[in-house]
Amino acid sequence: MATALAAALARWAVRRPVHGEPARWTVPLRRLHSAHAGDCVAWFLAGVTLLAALLV
Repeated sequence: MATALAAALARWAVRRPVHGEPARWTVPLRRLHSAHAGDCVAWFLAGVTLLAALLV
């Protein structure tokens, strides 16, 4: 479930908007996410760590 959530949020953050300019808050996220395997693993681990911290 965590993997599906991480993938969905990553896709949502980096997808191109259908109309007009992207939201301002998505620009830094799009710059950080290059879709390389190492980046995906790092983002996944960051998400799992944040989720674990919130649950504990």
